[in-house]
Amino acid sequence: MSGIHVQNDYDFNILYIEHINEREPDPHWKLDGIVNLNTYIIAYCSDGEAVYKFQNEEMHIKKGDLLFFPKGLKRSARSIPENPWAFYSISFDIQFHNDNARKQLDQFENVIRSTHPYKLQSLFAELSLVWSGKRSGFTIKCKSILMDILYQIIKEQDRTIHGAAHYTAIEKTASLILSNYKEDFSIDELANLSGLSSSHFRLLFKKILGMTAVQYQNHIRINKAKDLLLSGDCNVTEAALSVGFQDIYYFSRLFKKLTGESPSHYLKG
Repeated sequence: MSGIHVQNDYDFNILYIEHINEREPDPHWKLDGIVNLNTYIIAYCSDGEAVYKFQNEEMHIKKGDLLFFPKGLKRSARSIPENPWAFYSISFDIQFHNDNARKQLDQFENVIRSTHPYKLQSLFAELSLVWSGKRSGFTIKCKSILMDILYQIIKEQDRTIHGAAHYTAIEKTASLILSNYKEDFSIDELANLSGLSSSHFRLLFKKILGMTAVQYQNHIRINKAKDLLLSGDCNVTEAALSVGFQDIYYFSRLFKKLTGESPSHYLKG
């Protein structure tokens, strides 16, 4: 099937959560060459400081930092006695739906300096409370919060790769397109809103989202039209008009190009 490739589509589910810990400051806390073979580990420094050593590299950990450890990573660590760290840690496993998602996740930085520490602290605190209470439905809720934490980590990785200022500018224009997908924005207009030259905007948008701004708008429109058709609430003409296409024949050609099927293929009944 043809279609626009969505860059870095992390397709996975949380298989299970083994344990969630909230640790108070302890000047004597340490790890010595520990390895988790069957689970991923995420930790969040809520206060204080620590030192981690892995892959022959020593890293200073401070409040707001995230730690991400794939399976099989050997690591040692210790609190800074004068200012021992407090932290949350989560041990869990993932079911991947494609090999690319596994490779991308396993290549994450082990230490991630968060640009939104308060949001992350809130998520970890909520996760710890729900896990400890273990009330009806807690497994679903905990997996949901953990997926949100992983999403925040993915965003932090993207910011690091592309540069925070540029990433934020492109995210802002992408959100504008998404919120106003029926409108046709010119590249010059979008570039001006992002504070970039048109050529630089084109380059960054394609690099960060994996498609051009025009492709991104078409991607949104066609996906929304597909959902309308699948819902049974619209015929082909109504779906096209609802997402901003006035030319039904152009809509049908584009729809088939991006999905591999004609719009009528998704009609119910």
